Amino acid sequence: MSNSNLSNNSNIRHCANNNRNSNRINNSKHSVHNKVGLKCYLLQLAVVLLLAGYQLGWGQWQIETNILSLLPTDSQAQASQKYNIQQAKAALFQQANQRVLVAISGEQAIPAYRQLAKEITSFDGIENEAMAVPDINEVIAFYQPYRDSVITDDYQTLLTDPQAINNFVLGKLTQVSDPFVSGSLAIAPRLNLADFLATGLTQLQSFATEQGIIVVNQNGSKHYIMPIKVDVDGFSVKQTQVFSQQLQAEFQRLESKFDVDVLYSGVLFHTAESSQQAEYEMSTFGVISLLAVLLMILMVFRSAKPVNLALLVLTISVVYGLTAVVTLFNQLHLLTLVFAVTLIGIVIDYCFHAFVSFSVSNNSSCSNNNSKGGIKSIRTALCLGFITTALGYAALIMSPLSLLSQVAVFMIFGLFGALLTVLLLLPYFNLSGNISVTPSVWILTDKLNIWLTRLHQQRRLVFVVLSLGLVSVIVIDDINFNDDIRLLNSSPAFLIDNEIKMAKLMGYQHSQRIVISADDSETLLQRQEVLLARLQHSQPQGLTVKSIASLLPSVAKQQANNHLLKDAEQRQVFQQGLAILGLTDTVDEFKPLTLAAFNSGPLQALSAVYIYQYKYQYQTHDDSDKYALWVETSGVALNSDLQQWIAAQPDMSIDNKPAEVSAALSHYRQALSLLFAGAILVVTMVLCLRFGLAQGLLGLLSIVLSAGGALLLTQLTLGHLNIFNLLAVLLILALAIDYVIFYQEHGLQRNTVLAITLSAISSALVFGVLALSVTPAVESFGLTVMFGILLVFILAPLSAKKVVSEQQLFNDTENTCNDKNVEVVK
Repeated sequence: MSNSNLSNNSNIRHCANNNRNSNRINNSKHSVHNKVGLKCYLLQLAVVLLLAGYQLGWGQWQIETNILSLLPTDSQAQASQKYNIQQAKAALFQQANQRVLVAISGEQAIPAYRQLAKEITSFDGIENEAMAVPDINEVIAFYQPYRDSVITDDYQTLLTDPQAINNFVLGKLTQVSDPFVSGSLAIAPRLNLADFLATGLTQLQSFATEQGIIVVNQNGSKHYIMPIKVDVDGFSVKQTQVFSQQLQAEFQRLESKFDVDVLYSGVLFHTAESSQQAEYEMSTFGVISLLAVLLMILMVFRSAKPVNLALLVLTISVVYGLTAVVTLFNQLHLLTLVFAVTLIGIVIDYCFHAFVSFSVSNNSSCSNNNSKGGIKSIRTALCLGFITTALGYAALIMSPLSLLSQVAVFMIFGLFGALLTVLLLLPYFNLSGNISVTPSVWILTDKLNIWLTRLHQQRRLVFVVLSLGLVSVIVIDDINFNDDIRLLNSSPAFLIDNEIKMAKLMGYQHSQRIVISADDSETLLQRQEVLLARLQHSQPQGLTVKSIASLLPSVAKQQANNHLLKDAEQRQVFQQGLAILGLTDTVDEFKPLTLAAFNSGPLQALSAVYIYQYKYQYQTHDDSDKYALWVETSGVALNSDLQQWIAAQPDMSIDNKPAEVSAALSHYRQALSLLFAGAILVVTMVLCLRFGLAQGLLGLLSIVLSAGGALLLTQLTLGHLNIFNLLAVLLILALAIDYVIFYQEHGLQRNTVLAITLSAISSALVFGVLALSVTPAVESFGLTVMFGILLVFILAPLSAKKVVSEQQLFNDTENTCNDKNVEVVK
């Protein structure tokens, strides 16, 4: 062995010994300084764990998958009346959520129907709601006390002409097969009751019946309809999954046994499928992302210790975030947890910066490496990064879109837990053994640093070209936003197809519902009649209207009807018609038919469909009973004048959920854009105050170009943007700010470049997998973040002030080789 080699090995051993001695001294000092912080950390961690255990075990929160629960609250709902109609719509919508429609067709459809009706009686919480067709004589007997209080509008027009009434009676008498005429002739010989019941029941019961079953004929095929009520909140995850599986299994058995086709629709099935899909994506995406990131840590550090520490930090951060969400919100939406997977990407960033700093602190050689490692070297940058990220998310906490509020709370508290763990707990674990980066990784990092340094030298050209390109694309290609509610829908195609087929079958694919609310049933019915009169006079022909008014007029209208009949009697309008029948009869004194009386009769099931009683709560000061009903229109769309009139009524509203959702998302997207402008202003102030005007603006330019470029690339890929792309921009801002702050603080040092490179790769792994989601919102979110991470990784280093010379980079590479030799000697 040559003298030079002996001398070199001696120096290496000397360096190794000095490093070990230095590490012992530093670790001893670090241990002393860290005791107080560690005790405080463990104390607050114990409090959080206790709170988490209580909330998760005994808290009043629940998981939900209701897409509509994520909608922005109505900004106009501050007035009590507007809030009342919103509650009325929610109450009626909740009632509809518990209903399932089943249509069975085929040669053995009736036996299959009977079998299904028999089987579901054994299912707890599921019942056949098929309304038995009431006996006509029973209905007529029920209306007998009110026979002179109910007339149709057509009958009312006849009261002015005795001959018209006479012709009407003669015409009815020729209809010998009309059960309403034969059944009511003896008790209501003026035939106003027969006309009223025939018209009302025909309007509401537009479907034929066969063997007591509702049947719809379509394209020569009979479909037997069974409405089913499921005694469950339409959005309760576990219950809906159980009920959906039970019903779908029974449908499959019917199809196999009787060779029939079973068509079914209802919120129940969408909720079950969406929740299962969300659970699958949560577990799959989370596991894939976590395994990929942990594998990368193992490859870079060649030790299980960083992997275990990363898992510890992730676990603690998730506990912080989840505890905060279930404490502040009564309902935790599954989409929140899907988006919360993104927490992994930022938390791992903190871990990488800590691991690399430990590696530099523990394994630096006696070379000219001037990098200072240890957690202190990154403390300021980590805290600044957390503060700016938290400020960005904090703006969303008061968001009217509950998904944003929940995600914001989860991320802020999760990152806070991660920050405390990295700053106070990880240094303690680092004392028990060294964390070192694989030398080959350092070599690759130095090569990357050389390329970034050369790119940094051309940063003016890069920024100018990208800025001009971004502006040009925006001018040439208009930004296209799509706020369709279907972006939130992850229901499978077969369920959506079922809904379309059922809508066509039942004839409500073009229908609209107008909701009315009132303090009492009488006011409710009177307001319904005002609406019906407006519909009759303001809408062109072709409009079909269904309402409970055809069988239950308001008491005020009944009294007016009774007065008209008495007046007609005094004018002897009925004398000729009664003479033909050989009968004499006088108009009864007025007796009102109330909602309570109607609900005690044979047509109560119809009332339950159209009218709903609910508890009204406004600002927690009131808990009174309110009433709501809906009127269905179909055939043609409501004209603009009628829509404007309904919108102006404080107690009426057109219930068009898709349009309401899309409008709300559009409104909030615009508000979110303004919010981003404010966030950019805050970031600019922080960067300029910390790093100076020039460097702050350079950092801001990197961030804005990264976010804008990500949106444009997403539009080129998907053809449109949505509110969730803007949410992705929020995450891009969080990552970009972290990267820019570290480069501004430390320049293009090899440890900074390595930590940020590892962070970018891990973030790409975490968010890239979201682009595989079947939910369009999650897919577009993941795609935008992927593009943003790529742009941030390239542009953030260009904002660095300190640039390491290529000679220093060469020295770092040589030092890495010496570190290899030190490891061999050890």
